[in-house]
Formats: sequence, structure tokens, C-alpha cells
Amino acid sequence: MTREELLREGERLAKPCAQLKEDGTDYCAVWGGMGVVPLRDARFRHWISVDSRALPDGHAWSGCFSVYANQEDAASGLILVDRQATLPANPDGQKLYRHEGVSLPPVEGIFRYGADSVQAWLRANQWRPEWGYNSNFRDRLPVEAYRQHYQNQLDLQGVTVVALLGGWHFPWWNDDWPDLLSARLLVWTLRKSEPWIEAWDDRGKLRVIQRTS
Repeated sequence: MTREELLREGERLAKPCAQLKEDGTDYCAVWGGMGVVPLRDARFRHWISVDSRALPDGHAWSGCFSVYANQEDAASGLILVDRQATLPANPDGQKLYRHEGVSLPPVEGIFRYGADSVQAWLRANQWRPEWGYNSNFRDRLPVEAYRQHYQNQLDLQGVTVVALLGGWHFPWWNDDWPDLLSARLLVWTLRKSEPWIEAWDDRGKLRVIQRTS
């Protein structure tokens, strides 16, 4: 398996996403300020409010949702939904605009969902797809090349991309990546990290995860 073959697999498995930036014409979110769906609890900080129609793969909601993270308890956060809400014309936060994007899978996604040629390569390396990737994998050179390409596609410090809607989720250090495969990533914030804030629809249960490196 070569770097180019892994890149082709990554492109085949890529998911649609939306990049939220400070410039553009498709106003679809508000960064900071007061939440569009308000929460009056000083423990929680509002991060982002999103027009649900901006989600790249559609959603059953109408209206808007607002994402809050607990500043006292990093293990908790809230996603509040108002099916009647609309984004204000003049928010007290920063307007964000939607740009179409493509989300490449991490190596873990290629290992797990790759084509027959990938699976044969893993078997030749005496490796199982569900093991993910670590330094014990023998044929590391093409994998490291793909990982570098994957990282280069991301703006983890939020220099130009404030947040992402949808797409693949990132393989963080605590190894919960496989556990979230059945859930739906709604928002992943990049600006003002750390922490990175993820908002999830986990089979109808809305949850927030705060990430640190």
C-alpha cells in the first residue's frame, strides 16, 4: 500500500462538511456572544449557535441550536434547540458564513472502512481494522505520509476556519473514536482552542464533549 493509494481511499471515504468562516455570503451561525437559544446559567459559556439548515447532510430539526460548555465541569455541556428560532440580523457575537468542504477520514477510518485492498494489506501486516493505528504497525511509512496530509487539511487552531459542521471526527488521545461512529457530529469548534468543543447527536441524545490535547 502506497501513500497515493491511501490518499485515494481517503478521498473515496470523504464526507461532506461545512467550514464556518468570518467572511462569505451564506450567514448561518453566530460565534460567541449570547446564545440564539438563551441559557441563563453563569457556569456555561456560549460557543456557537447554528441555523440547523446549514448542516451538510440535512437534519430533522428546523430552527436553530446553541452549544454551551460548562466552565466549571469540563465533562458537561448543553445543546439547546429552538425549532422556531432564526439567526438575528445583528447578533452580539461574530457572524459566521458557510463554505462547502470535504472531510477526509483519519487513518482509523481507512483501516475500518477501506476497500478489499486495504483489508488485504492489514492482514499482511497482521493487523485488525478495529485496532486503529499506533507505532506497532509495521508498514508505517505510507500511513505517516497520509496522516501528515490529513493533518494539513485541518485548521486545528482556527486561523481561518472557526468551526466545522459535520464530517469525520478526530481521533483524540482518549481512544473514544470507535465509540462515536454511530453518532453524528454536528459541530466541531476550532477557534480559541483549547478546548475544542464537539456537539453530537448520539442516536437522539444531544451531548457536548470538551477536548484538550
